[in-house]
Amino acid sequence: MLELTTERLKIIPLDVENFKLYIENHNEIEEKLGLKVTNKTWDEHVKGAFQYRFKKVAENKEQYLWETIWMVISKEENCEIASLMIKGYPSEKGEVIIGYGTEDSYQNKGYMTEAVKGLIKWIFTNPRALSIVGDCDKANIASHRVLEKNGFIKYVESVKTSEDGEVEELVWWRLDK
Repeated sequence: MLELTTERLKIIPLDVENFKLYIENHNEIEEKLGLKVTNKTWDEHVKGAFQYRFKKVAENKEQYLWETIWMVISKEENCEIASLMIKGYPSEKGEVIIGYGTEDSYQNKGYMTEAVKGLIKWIFTNPRALSIVGDCDKANIASHRVLEKNGFIKYVESVKTSEDGEVEELVWWRLDK
């Protein structure tokens, strides 16, 4: 199993089997990986997003690293503190889109900045990856800071309406190789 390491973190991409456990029985994936069990559950919105990503992983097992959730684990506490995702193999233009989220009690401690930095290094080992794009809610200043600290440049703001009518104001960021 691939594992990226940084000073304080282990970052582990989930293959099909482990991703399924991650969605359906989080305690079981934590036990399987030898992590502290957190009794985490997903709300329906998050679970739906994970199921969408899971479908992509199941459809493209050879390239699952480019579609899956990457668990971010604190080495010190031996527990999952955040997750990252890559939203597909580099496009024709060489773009890769990322997303991320941090558990509330681990926010504002530099973990996500460190995790994104590790993921950037891995992404750019692929010669087809020429740029990385991230989007975040306009009001999510902490997420903006993660991208800024990793060298991303803000390039556009947009408004997106979801299928359920929810409106999001997004800011798009880009990092070129």
